Amino acid sequence: MVAVPPILSSTNTVPECPDCLVAVRGERLVANVTCKAFDAKRVNITVGGKNVNVHTLTPAVNIFTSVDFGSNYTVTEEDHMVNVTCRVGYNHNGSDDVIETTNKLYVAGTSF
Repeated sequence: MVAVPPILSSTNTVPECPDCLVAVRGERLVANVTCKAFDAKRVNITVGGKNVNVHTLTPAVNIFTSVDFGSNYTVTEEDHMVNVTCRVGYNHNGSDDVIETTNKLYVAGTSF
């Protein structure tokens, strides 16, 4: 089986940064951004270099989403335009492969 890169996505878009992930200041990151990793054994998400704990949202299809340190990661203005990285680990044919996807995080001031 071939390792599949993770997919970072968000529920909103903004014309100011159409390729960015979008989150709302003051809201939980999990409400706006997900990382989908198929058949991954390990998942790590960072926001601006800060590790964010991961829990399984839908185990049947291995879709992972982020939650800060076991509780909430609240988006702040300091998160504006930082890199969000989703790193996944696979174990195929006895070798460990790690693949990551990175995108910028646009922090919007109000809800959509």
